[in-house]
Amino acid sequence: MTRRNSWVVVGTLLLVMTVIHGVITSGLPVLDKAILKELGVSRGELKLRETIFLMSSGLSGLAIGFVTTKIPPRYVVLAGLALLSAALAAYSHAHTIGQIYALYVLLGLSYACAHVVVVVLMIREAFDRRRTLATSIALSGTSLGAAIFPTITVIATRNLDWRGALHSLAVLPLLVLPIAALLLLGLKSSAKAADARPAPAASEPARATRRGPAAAALLAVATFGTFFASTSFLLNLFLYIQDLGRSAEAAAAGISTVFVVGLFGKALVGLAAERWGVPLVWRSQQAVLLAGAVLLTSGLAPALFPALALLGLGWAGCYVLTQVMIADFFAGPNLSRMTGLFIVFEAISSGAGVWSAGAIADLTGGYRPAFLLNCSLIVVAILAGWLATRLPTPRAVQRELPPATA
Repeated sequence: MTRRNSWVVVGTLLLVMTVIHGVITSGLPVLDKAILKELGVSRGELKLRETIFLMSSGLSGLAIGFVTTKIPPRYVVLAGLALLSAALAAYSHAHTIGQIYALYVLLGLSYACAHVVVVVLMIREAFDRRRTLATSIALSGTSLGAAIFPTITVIATRNLDWRGALHSLAVLPLLVLPIAALLLLGLKSSAKAADARPAPAASEPARATRRGPAAAALLAVATFGTFFASTSFLLNLFLYIQDLGRSAEAAAAGISTVFVVGLFGKALVGLAAERWGVPLVWRSQQAVLLAGAVLLTSGLAPALFPALALLGLGWAGCYVLTQVMIADFFAGPNLSRMTGLFIVFEAISSGAGVWSAGAIADLTGGYRPAFLLNCSLIVVAILAGWLATRLPTPRAVQRELPPATA
């Protein structure tokens, strides 16, 4: 695949992720207060839909990891757009929380169709070098979508009820689908070329991160703490900001702040990782995430937007570089399957975080206890991440690695 075509892949993934991830993770939560009022359910009951969604997306990611060994990932991406449109249209007719739960299973599948497994596979096929940068840019679609869709949804609800807003959102995937099909289906598959490429030199990140079972376990602990806490913050953020006495418009602006910073942060983090190495930059982003989490939990009005900016920057870096660490650690013929397994684990972690924050808020009357738990788990993640990157490579693993090249 030519360099130009490689960047077409990145641009298309960026566009698709902007729509799918933006609508689901940031556009739909704007409708929460209207749904709570109409259905008469508690926050914990409503937020359980996100737990179901995250579990669905994780299990779907695992399934997609196996499916993409038989079907090119670009077809999976296109199917995800079509499914999103259908699920949103059905959502606009939901009248019970049970129906919403069922639809969030479908939304999870749609989300997984343009998530990490597909991105990692398509980037590794399209690029010999600068994979970290290309992955960072593609995954920036999550931040771009999350930055623009809260405001778009708030504007839609000024003239429409929440059902009408969902009708409008359902049209967007159908507008993007032919564009994505034109760009992706017009490219020649480079699978054979990718298979023929030489194995990466020992100096590449894979050599630095393949440190054996102990490091893999620590990587899992770091992943759990990061995803539990971050998703707990992000998917309860709209309600939390309103609980602080801010308007819906201010809450939407706060969410946009998180993801606008994250959008630029992902590109900068990718460049920094190319220069200074993934492990070092990954650990620094965990520290930034902790700083934002502590400030946000404090509830101090002057600290709100600085906290949101730090949270966005830290989460952007942790999200991208955790995927790169996983991809480097398990690089090889089983990459899609192992990435899929980690996606399930990330989904379990994220789902537990979202639901627990809503449930704890119901019990205690506020989000602070849940957010203090999140801060503690980020500290655990930082320690686990530091240990994971400091462990020496076991001799058995060293023997499996190719010799270093001059």
